[in-house]
Amino acid sequence: MLKFRNILVWAGLLILVAMGGIARAADGAPAVLTGERDAVAVARHMSVLVDPEGGWDFQAVRDRFASRFQANHSDALNFGFTGSVIWLRFAVDARGVAGEDWYLVERYPILDHITLFAPLPDGGYRRVDMGDTLPFDHRLMKHRAFIFPLDTSVAADRDYFVRVSGKGALNMSPMLYSASGLVEYTYRDLLVYGIFYGCLLIMVVYNALLALSLKEPVYLYFVAFLVGITVFNLNVNGFGLQFLWPSVPKLNEYYWLGIFICTPALAMYSRHFLSLKERFPRYDRLIRGYLLGVALLLPVQLLVAAPWSYYLSTLLVVVTVLLFSWLGWTVWSAGYRAARLYVAAWFVFLGLIFVFVLGNLDWIPYDSLISMLPHLGALWVVVMLSLALGDRIRFLEQERNLLARQSRDTLERHLAEIEQMNRDKSTFLQYVSHELNTPINWIGAADSLGSGDDQEGVWQLVRKGQKRLIGMVSTSLRYFDLADRDRPPAARRCRPGALLDALLASRAGVLARQGLTVNADMDADLTVLADEGELGEVLGMALDNAIRFGGPGGSIEVTGRALAGEAQIRVRDHGRGAGPDQLESLFEPFFVVGSRHHEEGYGLSLAMARVMIEQAGGRIWAESDGPDTGFALVIRLPLA
Repeated sequence: MLKFRNILVWAGLLILVAMGGIARAADGAPAVLTGERDAVAVARHMSVLVDPEGGWDFQAVRDRFASRFQANHSDALNFGFTGSVIWLRFAVDARGVAGEDWYLVERYPILDHITLFAPLPDGGYRRVDMGDTLPFDHRLMKHRAFIFPLDTSVAADRDYFVRVSGKGALNMSPMLYSASGLVEYTYRDLLVYGIFYGCLLIMVVYNALLALSLKEPVYLYFVAFLVGITVFNLNVNGFGLQFLWPSVPKLNEYYWLGIFICTPALAMYSRHFLSLKERFPRYDRLIRGYLLGVALLLPVQLLVAAPWSYYLSTLLVVVTVLLFSWLGWTVWSAGYRAARLYVAAWFVFLGLIFVFVLGNLDWIPYDSLISMLPHLGALWVVVMLSLALGDRIRFLEQERNLLARQSRDTLERHLAEIEQMNRDKSTFLQYVSHELNTPINWIGAADSLGSGDDQEGVWQLVRKGQKRLIGMVSTSLRYFDLADRDRPPAARRCRPGALLDALLASRAGVLARQGLTVNADMDADLTVLADEGELGEVLGMALDNAIRFGGPGGSIEVTGRALAGEAQIRVRDHGRGAGPDQLESLFEPFFVVGSRHHEEGYGLSLAMARVMIEQAGGRIWAESDGPDTGFALVIRLPLA
């Protein structure tokens, strides 16, 4: 089985080699016309002679330089940008179609000069001149391609010569067509280009109507871009000379004017479509610089003669495609989702134009498909950019809806804040009225006792009321200052254990009088990031609350541990506790568990504690299983 496979492989290789030999043998052989075929590719039957100076006449080429012709081995002829004159020689065997109409058709329509030297029955040659530098009426057939009738009346191989020259790229794809083949080619050619220009026309009308209805300049810039694409392609396809300026072939040299319509229109379209001025001002300055460069290049382009003007316009196209491909990718990568189809448009177009330029420079084989790449690329860009405009509308609508939702949420939040402020104001007024009423009552009581002998008791009541008022005012101001400050103190390394030791020492007398014991279990090396003064103040508030509400003869537990990047400090007593509906309210300003008629505290200690801890990047909350089950205050701070 393996030997049989080897035999098949070798047989296949021999067949391929034989076919290659036949193909090479066919290079330069006469093109045989038969009734079985309506079209014959003639490029491989041609031989090429390059006249560097362009000074040889037909007689010298035919006789003296006949031996210098070299066989062409490709299906297309591409000589790139060259100042040389190209001579082509090929033979036609028309014995199988004697008397029938056959034509040499050069399908590349923007050759400056193309001349056919056709043999005559008497042995001489007839010269037929064409080219896009001649008026369109000079052509034998009214067609955008160059069509030369062939004489099939002589039953013998006959040599034909073609002379080609021009300032642009010399690309050729010659074919031999019968009358029916020429009709089929013309029908197919008009169908393809009819679809192409029909799509462009539809896009122009559609976007012009959108520009009128939506009043957005981006659609006008896109219409200008489409017009530039259309003008450029009408020129390079030969339809401009055929239908628009048949008597002014000089206009064909200014095919690049379409490029100078496209590029600034594309730049303005991109500025508006990508919202560069609002979102990416640096790139907007880049595009403005690009527009200035195009404006400065235009007079240079008008003054420079061909082919240098062609080189400049080609360079402008390459720079434009690279710039806007990069720009679209950069903006899309930066998070502007509406640029996705913009990126798809230019990256595909960039690849197609790159292949087309390589073909024009004769760096890759040139064929009819490469000649269509600019049209396919232009159509792709037009369709994708038009879809991108619709995608942009959807994106802007989504963005508008998002902004509307955010505005509504912000408004609702502000309304909630205003309502909370009203509630806080009411609470504060109730609190102040009560707090003011208490010392006033004391002063009134002191006044009623003023006529008695207990003068010391009177002054004690007055001083107590004064002290209460001063404490209320100072504590309230302290809370408002903390809540309204924009910049809290910088967080530094501090040890809660050392702060706790100092606090316990300062409150030793109170603890002793209350018969309270403190069980401290704080890691000695626990270090947190906070303001040391404010952390000490919060721990003092927690300890004072535990002493006040823990009840006499009880115990207080203080623990400090490091937990997954945070430090947790917990202060727990075994006193009156709190209900689950009160735990969050404890941190509201002026909230007091139980009756508001109290003589100690102002209902602000836990509210101030929350402000200081949260501004240090931490959290604070309360825990209790219910009334008379004890109360715990838990503090979380980042570890140092």
